[in-house]
Amino acid sequence: MSRGSALVLAAATTALVAACGSSKSAAPESPGLPPLGPAVTAAPVTADPIANADRLHDQLLTSTNLPPNFTMLPTRAEAPAGAHDSPTDPAECAKVLTPLGAQQAGSLAKASIQYSGPNFSSVDIDAASYPNHAVASAFSEVQATLRRCLHYSGNDATDIAADYRVGGLTAPRVGDAAAAFQVRTTSDGLTLHSSVAIVQVGCTLVQVAVTAPEPVEDGVLSDLTAVQVRRLQGVPGP
Repeated sequence: MSRGSALVLAAATTALVAACGSSKSAAPESPGLPPLGPAVTAAPVTADPIANADRLHDQLLTSTNLPPNFTMLPTRAEAPAGAHDSPTDPAECAKVLTPLGAQQAGSLAKASIQYSGPNFSSVDIDAASYPNHAVASAFSEVQATLRRCLHYSGNDATDIAADYRVGGLTAPRVGDAAAAFQVRTTSDGLTLHSSVAIVQVGCTLVQVAVTAPEPVEDGVLSDLTAVQVRRLQGVPGP
């Protein structure tokens, strides 16, 4: 689970418990998520990869690209590839929503940024640039992990049990290739909804995740992802 989403879930759970005192009530039954769509194949790569992490970080969205009242969170500490601080069952599913560079080793540069917004919302963006020959396999394996993790369990940042369900989502029509999915996280009666796009831009894979207590409108993820892709493509503008 991403650091931003984990912090948001922990804060929201704390607020819910404070509001409700010690009373317990059953959470309403949530509708099922749609199935994942067909796996997406990466486009052929001819451009040079980005090998400088600072350059890649400078191409991620800034606060001027986000809605008002979103605040940048401190940069997360680097963790070795394959290392996750929130255990899940199955263990592999801890990769879901973590930065792509941590999911798939071999990147030449990686960068991430997180924003916290109002009403327990968050935006997490990360990118990893791979050698030409490794882009397709990295893009494919990220999608394969999702298919092996349609339903899993674990603990959030405060060690509260959480239930995760992964479903399909229409991918934004941007970049060289794009896939999308959604994650519904339920913990202590509270549910958070994450809508996520993974987009190939040349040798770079970028992941944009928007999380909120309500289902995220399609246009929110599409618009943010489109702006992020334009920045990676070097297109002038906000």
